[in-house]
Amino acid sequence: MGSSANSQVIIPNLTESYSSSADPPEKAIPVCTLKNFPTKIEHTIQWARDAFEGLFFTQINQAREYLLDPKAFLAQLERDQGSEEAILNNIRDILMNSPRTFEDCVQRALALFKEYFVFNIQDLLTSFPPDAVTTEGKSFWSASKKIPVEIEYRRDVAEHGDFIL
Repeated sequence: MGSSANSQVIIPNLTESYSSSADPPEKAIPVCTLKNFPTKIEHTIQWARDAFEGLFFTQINQAREYLLDPKAFLAQLERDQGSEEAILNNIRDILMNSPRTFEDCVQRALALFKEYFVFNIQDLLTSFPPDAVTTEGKSFWSASKKIPVEIEYRRDVAEHGDFIL
């Protein structure tokens, strides 16, 4: 996650070129950790990056590519296979339900706030209620797994306003 610092001693006609070596792969954070049980600041940063990229880059680019050449886009989608239905639903949503006014944007942002900070938490607590136990009989919500708390939108909380704008 982020830049790596590298240094290398170069001896002319002896040292391999920089492009011959590769950085070690970055450790991936499991999706279930990012979505449901983030315990470290790196998890929340990666979650925010993924959410931002999905909302403002990936889905928008897919819609743009579809509009530029629908036949080529659908052919490529068919070749890639995997999540065609979700991608097409996202494109349809972007094209049919894109906000047209500032008020529409605020409504969309409020809905997203509720999705992230209310509905997703409700779903998680339905699957893992506060009294849930593991197969070993231990409390599920222990150690680094803290019981999440819903956050209702409040105008007087600056961070809530920042999220909307």
